[in-house]
Amino acid sequence: MDDPDEDVSVERMWVLARERTPDGYLGILDNEPYAITENDEFWLGTELPFSAKHVIGIDERNADTIATARKEPRRRWTG
Repeated sequence: MDDPDEDVSVERMWVLARERTPDGYLGILDNEPYAITENDEFWLGTELPFSAKHVIGIDERNADTIATARKEPRRRWTG
């Protein structure tokens, strides 16, 4: 996270990739953001798009991450 006293902050997130799209990937947010208050639009379990340029690391999948990625998202991406 950036400076907590600033109006704008940037935070790294864990996302489980679910599928490829023409523009990149669609995934599920797999952590609770630190810099924002819990909400219905962007929180643990929310579906969101991303591209390869947003990826800074990759962990090997396991049974738990596969099961989580297959669950119905808390909120589907509508963009």
